[in-house]
Amino acid sequence: MATRSTADPRCVVILLLCGMAGCSDADSGPPLVVQRDSAGIEIVEALRPLWGDSSLWHIDPEPLLDLTTSGDAPQHEFFRVRGVQQHADGSIVLADRQAREIRRYSSAGAFLGALGGRGRGPGEFRNLQRVEIVADSAFALDFDGRVTVIGPDMEFARVFDLPSQVSDIHFLGEGTLLAEAFMWEGLEEVANQLIRPSVALLLFDLEGVPIDSLGVRPGSESYSYNLVEDYGDAPALFPRAGQVATLGARIFYGSSDLMQVEEMDPSGRVVRLLRIPGYPLDLTDAQIAAERNSRLDMDLPPGMTLPPFIRRIVEALPAPVTRPAYAEMLVDPSGAVWLELYRGGSEQDRPQEWLVLDADGTWLGTVEVPDGFRVTDVTMETVLGVWRDEVDVEHPQVLRLTRGEM
Repeated sequence: MATRSTADPRCVVILLLCGMAGCSDADSGPPLVVQRDSAGIEIVEALRPLWGDSSLWHIDPEPLLDLTTSGDAPQHEFFRVRGVQQHADGSIVLADRQAREIRRYSSAGAFLGALGGRGRGPGEFRNLQRVEIVADSAFALDFDGRVTVIGPDMEFARVFDLPSQVSDIHFLGEGTLLAEAFMWEGLEEVANQLIRPSVALLLFDLEGVPIDSLGVRPGSESYSYNLVEDYGDAPALFPRAGQVATLGARIFYGSSDLMQVEEMDPSGRVVRLLRIPGYPLDLTDAQIAAERNSRLDMDLPPGMTLPPFIRRIVEALPAPVTRPAYAEMLVDPSGAVWLELYRGGSEQDRPQEWLVLDADGTWLGTVEVPDGFRVTDVTMETVLGVWRDEVDVEHPQVLRLTRGEM
């Protein structure tokens, strides 16, 4: 990936965007965006937010639809929900990992059908991971790369196997799936240090037949430990994790090391970089200490204490210099890139915010999410996700998104 410009400085194009921000605003500070080309890659650097300190987009906490309250049957009880998404007809599909079911609901919240259950047979799941809408069907990713295809009427269609390391799938259109596969080779014997396995981006057709490899990218960071009492992987302090999102045939990847996103074409070639240079990510000693203490002060059942070996693991976790730039990435139908700003376990009292880059790379600002709501998808007028109430009951919901204008 090229990061050094080879373009003639005279060809650098500065986009003042006076029509959007107002010429007086542009005259009072740096330009909103600087754009240039480097080795055939378009680089868009956003220097300041268009919205300033305010937010022109708003998510209404009062749901348009709550699937927990739209019915009283067991199919309206949820636990460990993943992938709340919306079909073109407005119906909702989701994965309930506890029930090991893929469920579908009408746009009004009526239960339309489900497929699943515990097992290894057709239409059953061992450890349901992910659901992806593919045209009018749904593709459910199970443990070890097994994919179950579910038809429009929630009927079992077929099953095929991807590599066992596949952890996520994305529909690219025109009969193509993008799969993320962790690569652990060479890390099996690494102990008592941070590790970050690579992720291979692989293309398959809708029958699971390999098409191509788009290369590898940094994956998720963890701490590998090997003690007398136990061995395994533990969450790192402020762990970085690679994020992948798609829009049609466009592929977006971010390592979360910086406030930067790569856009790739279907061949895996990087065609554009969106970045906010100098975005503040430095961590203080106090923040690191608070994060470490949050691991040691976890709520435990009465009479139970933290095992000493766990305390040793937490105390041994390396102190990072910077925090991840973001914890999740989504791309809405307009092409705007949504980045969930990272919050550590000790920072959960802070508002959950998503930084938004417009389709042309303009840094719009941040959008605050209602307390307890986890975003899974964004449309032009709604935000889908799961809200946990005060007694920790999960509510798959659709919230209204209002996009204000300057």
